[in-house]
Amino acid sequence: MKRNIIIILIAACVGVTWYIANSTEKLTPEIKSAAENAILEQPEFPARPVWWHDDSVMAVGVVPDSVNPHHAAAKACEIIKAKGVTTAIVEIYDVVKIQKEDDWDQLAADSCQ
Repeated sequence: MKRNIIIILIAACVGVTWYIANSTEKLTPEIKSAAENAILEQPEFPARPVWWHDDSVMAVGVVPDSVNPHHAAAKACEIIKAKGVTTAIVEIYDVVKIQKEDDWDQLAADSCQ
């Protein structure tokens, strides 16, 4: 009896995982490129953004001494929402620290929904 319940639970987990993976819409390369280019046009974002986690997270680098990371995250969300990205999270990182020490120090984040 316990064995049957475990098999049913495993099958249910596989089914739910498959459904979630296939029902989420992926961003097209055109939308991703438009969002990246719109971010790069702003002076507070000196580096090209990076997409992570199946295009659900956009990592954006800033120079922390020249910009408020929380305001930068909110602004980046506004910019990518205008380009059609409505289900992403923007994470702000210290671009200087990445270049010097290869240390991805997250400064702020915002959910773009």
